Amino acid sequence: MSILDDITELNERFENLIRDARINEKTLKKFQSFEITLMHSESPIEFFDTLLNQSCTYFGWDSVTVILQDRDYGIRRLLNHTGEELDHIKHIIFIEEIEPLAAIFPDNGIPLLMAYDPELHDSFFPDENEAPASIALLPLKHKRHLVGSYNIGSLNGTRFTADVATDFLSHLAAVITVCLDNILSREHLKFLGLIDNLTGVNNRRFFEQRLKEEAARILRSGTPMSCLFVDADHFKRINDTYGHPTGDQVLRHIAQVIREQVRTIDIVARYGGEEFTVILLQTGEQKALEVAERIRSRIERSPFLSDEGENIKLSVSIGIDTLIPEHCNGDIKDVVSEFMARADQALYTAKNNGRNRTICYSSHLEN
Repeated sequence: MSILDDITELNERFENLIRDARINEKTLKKFQSFEITLMHSESPIEFFDTLLNQSCTYFGWDSVTVILQDRDYGIRRLLNHTGEELDHIKHIIFIEEIEPLAAIFPDNGIPLLMAYDPELHDSFFPDENEAPASIALLPLKHKRHLVGSYNIGSLNGTRFTADVATDFLSHLAAVITVCLDNILSREHLKFLGLIDNLTGVNNRRFFEQRLKEEAARILRSGTPMSCLFVDADHFKRINDTYGHPTGDQVLRHIAQVIREQVRTIDIVARYGGEEFTVILLQTGEQKALEVAERIRSRIERSPFLSDEGENIKLSVSIGIDTLIPEHCNGDIKDVVSEFMARADQALYTAKNNGRNRTICYSSHLEN
């Protein structure tokens, strides 16, 4: 080989290195831009939309999923509590136990790039119309413990192969884990600020906030929503007779009974003192009346036993109103204010008519 041939070969290698460097620089900028967008997410819905939807546009991926361990349902409960509509963001997969996922990854936690095997990888991409040809599985680790995986699929069989460098993907997995922890921690702090410390149900601030949001959604969904005002009968007498600590136990008991009689999507709150409120989503008047009667009957039929062994008979009065799309025209604050006033008026009627009863506002009008 001549010196000229050597020089030509060296030039080709140099040009290849320059080309690779430019490609890497372009790729790095894409990852940096994507990571910054993740870090600036203001809410869980924005975070997951970026992570699972926008990522495909950023990088030209064909499918993306995320698997998260949620043994005690804590993440799902927290996400439900935000009131955000996460249903349209697909491909969030929750698992109770991490062991099956841990078996996929080696101890060093390096991303796995390989051809898609339906027998091994179907659970990573369960709802795809077309299975990917090659995949990248990124382990998500928090404080050295595996907590999930970020899974990328491509219809190009050579997009993810074992000989491809994983530096960018390893860094991305670390950023995703940190951002996820931050967004969930932030939501948890909000959650704690919206909980009644005594009973563990939502507080009045949360109730009023969600009521406005749900009232605004009625026009889009076309479905009714009902509100219950639940008031403990003769509660002052309980406090005066048995003391305030026992009164606190009674309130916790009533809150627990209410929660047991409604769905997880419904919203239970302590409105103040001995009064509770319940938002029954997608529920008309007749169904709301059935739920209210279950609550009232259950409390009446299950006397409360105090720590001192006192058997205390309890009852509640309940007022109901139902909000339908036709009532949601105009300023939403006025709509909500009138809605609450009608439910409260129904409760007032129930208490004036002898307590331990349920009254719908429509029935109150008839009387």
